[in-house]
Amino acid sequence: MNIFSGLHVGLRALETQRKSLDVTGHNIANANNEDYNKQRAVHKASYPYTAPGLSNHGGAGQFGTGVEIAEVERVKDQFINSQIFNETQTSGYWEEMQRGLEKVEYILNEPSDSGIDSAINQFWNSLQDLSNNPSDDAARNMVRENARNVIDSFQSVNNQLTDYKKSINENLSNAAADINNITKKMADLNKQIVSIKGSGQNPNDLLDQRDALYKDLSKLINVQSRQDAQGNLIVSTQGMQLVNGSDAYELAAKGNTDDNSIPRMEDKLIHTRTGTEIKPTNGKIAAWMDMRDEKLDFYAGRLNEMAKTMVTEFNKQHQAGYDANGVDGENFFKPIDSSSEQSAIAQLDLTAAIKDLENGLSKIAAGNKNIDTFVELDTLGNNLSGNYQVEVTDAGGGQFDLTINDSDGNKAYPPDPDSSVTVNPGDNVELNVDVNGDITADITAGINTGDFTLTVNDTGKRNISLDKAIGNGENANALANLFNSDEVIEGASLEGYFRTIVTSVGAESSRSQQMKNNQDVVLKQLQTLDRSISGVSLDEEMAKLIKYQQSYAAAAKYINKIEELLDSLMTIV
Repeated sequence: MNIFSGLHVGLRALETQRKSLDVTGHNIANANNEDYNKQRAVHKASYPYTAPGLSNHGGAGQFGTGVEIAEVERVKDQFINSQIFNETQTSGYWEEMQRGLEKVEYILNEPSDSGIDSAINQFWNSLQDLSNNPSDDAARNMVRENARNVIDSFQSVNNQLTDYKKSINENLSNAAADINNITKKMADLNKQIVSIKGSGQNPNDLLDQRDALYKDLSKLINVQSRQDAQGNLIVSTQGMQLVNGSDAYELAAKGNTDDNSIPRMEDKLIHTRTGTEIKPTNGKIAAWMDMRDEKLDFYAGRLNEMAKTMVTEFNKQHQAGYDANGVDGENFFKPIDSSSEQSAIAQLDLTAAIKDLENGLSKIAAGNKNIDTFVELDTLGNNLSGNYQVEVTDAGGGQFDLTINDSDGNKAYPPDPDSSVTVNPGDNVELNVDVNGDITADITAGINTGDFTLTVNDTGKRNISLDKAIGNGENANALANLFNSDEVIEGASLEGYFRTIVTSVGAESSRSQQMKNNQDVVLKQLQTLDRSISGVSLDEEMAKLIKYQQSYAAAAKYINKIEELLDSLMTIV
């Protein structure tokens, strides 16, 4: 080793410290870049002179030739990195599921003054008012208008759920485009990374970009990856490749029909190269599909079942009463056609008779011929008047004694004050009413030739009114009771059933919020751990700046001393 070798040692030291300063500066510049992983210049001693041998002089042995940068290393814990990718998928799923259920809560809009529950309550109140004032046209009009309000509330919720379902298909189309854009960029990065690795360098910044893209991809859909010997990241989902080397394979959102005139309600995610449907199990897309195909269908289905039951039971009870003209009640709502492609809610409507502006109010059957379970009244369509008290007592032997008193408490039937009529359970007793409203005789022919009939079922006492044209309001009351009486639908009332739907959405939304919060905590912990290893610490980098600057200055002084030695040598020569 000669004096000129010292210049080479000094020069290598200057270059190494300068390049280390460049790496440090690059770290500082990216201190706020969340996708950046800090880099480190790895120093190593350059190849030394050989040890003494036959061809050279003896001495101390090998002499070092200085320092050089072995590599610019990317500081990264791949295990933590893979955990972040996995948790990002789950985080994306619960984030979108929570957002979706929150949207359903907003659509149901409960509790509020404008939702289905409020509309049902208003309808119930109007039926109660009608039961108290069956002859009041204003009360009848409120029943009809509030029925329309119930229909509008159901259909508004149903339309919003349908629109939300359609919007999810748009999300799928946009997500497929985003995935294709990401995978194309990853394929391009693969090509560059392989090229740089082939030249013996580390493409650290490109690797950071590729990891960031893979993280974005993981948030959308569940993916798996592996790195081959050349440095390519091969990405797949459900066994189908999305990226392989410099090749990217696209996904497409396709509907169940090519006819654009038919609404696309259930778009599928298709791998365009294989034509295979992809059913994501995690990530945002999985949440969208679960929301569209399971949650929305479930809640819309329950609302449809509720609407169908409401129409069926309400019409049945409405037919059991009398309208304002003394005619048996007909359907109030249009019957639901189960064979129709339209949902029950979409079919909700009042019958033409009820909607008729001129005569519709009179068609509302407020009066009830079913006075009680123990006796049934049927005026057979006759226009009658009079208020009476019916009393049925046990006659023994499975038979009943029937007596009827007038409004003054006087015995009206049978005429003999000391007698009663003995009947069997289920017997129809046909009676006549004279012009004074007195019950004059019974008819036993059983062919509905009397003015009205009583069907005796059990013992009891109850006031009845023959003024069925006005009605006693019992049927309006029975109609109101449909909304809060048990056993109407799945062991619950209509109102209770709806509240079950609302609370179910609320419970699922609360759970998804909790899961989202849990994932946020897990992901934050992993990211904090990752940043503690791979993130840029300005204090650490400033210390490195001082260290490399001092080393650079020392190397410069070393070269200066070698120069002084050379000057002394040249002076001697």
